Amino acid sequence: MFSERKVLLVVNPISGDVNKDVVFEEVIETAAAKGYDLRIYTTTGEHDLETIREMVGNIKPERVLVAGGDGTISLTAEAVQGSDVIMGVIPVGSANGLAMDFGITGSITEAVEVAFGDKIIGIDAVCINNEVSLHLSDIGLNALLVKNYESSDTRGKLGYAREMLKTLSEHENFLVKITTANEVIETEALIVIIANAQKYGTGVTINPTGDMSDGFFELVIAKKLDFIETAKILAGSTDFNPEIMRVISVEKADIECLDKEAHFQIDGEYKGMVRNLEAHILKDYIKVAIP
Repeated sequence: MFSERKVLLVVNPISGDVNKDVVFEEVIETAAAKGYDLRIYTTTGEHDLETIREMVGNIKPERVLVAGGDGTISLTAEAVQGSDVIMGVIPVGSANGLAMDFGITGSITEAVEVAFGDKIIGIDAVCINNEVSLHLSDIGLNALLVKNYESSDTRGKLGYAREMLKTLSEHENFLVKITTANEVIETEALIVIIANAQKYGTGVTINPTGDMSDGFFELVIAKKLDFIETAKILAGSTDFNPEIMRVISVEKADIECLDKEAHFQIDGEYKGMVRNLEAHILKDYIKVAIP
């Protein structure tokens, strides 16, 4: 039985460019006002998953609040999965796509209020090569962008813009074979996105039909850069030219890079070069507080 008066705050101190002292102040003040016993954990990059999981087991909080980007949120979700814990999201990463999909787009104060609020939903996740993705993972162009961004010395949206120009000049298409329950697709690709959600942290809607609670994830297969198809995505259209872009909903997929390895990222964290990916849905994975 989880105590209704305990809450754990997980903070990534190096995510984004938001002053984390503001987060500490807001959460401490709100927790005290609502009568919660607050504990705080600051990630170190070393054994964070195990530490958070152990803290949840020992403290038995009703909620775990996460102040970080998509990677920190996914890490914490994996740590609390299988419990009755409610996760609250305080977006302070460089790209906060998950928070945007949840509709958490206001100030830190508003995000903290949502995190302590009463509107709760269950969401799915995607298991990719035994790692968990809550948001958007991909091979190809965007994964190379994540790699370049992680190695750069500029954070925030300016950093993304600068690295995008570099990435476009470096990226090469690859041949891919995608096997689902219903079909086998072989094609040249610019990017293959494994999408549980709809939007990247930049606000671009890449998966207009995505629903994080429907028991499916989408594969977004873009064969080349195209202005018209990109404009359709931005407008929320799903009427794509199949010669340029396809979106398919699946519960499971095997992805094989046929001619060479491709760059791979999960929820904004670069994972290296891969040849093969196996992805399947994890239904009703965790509970999240939303506006």
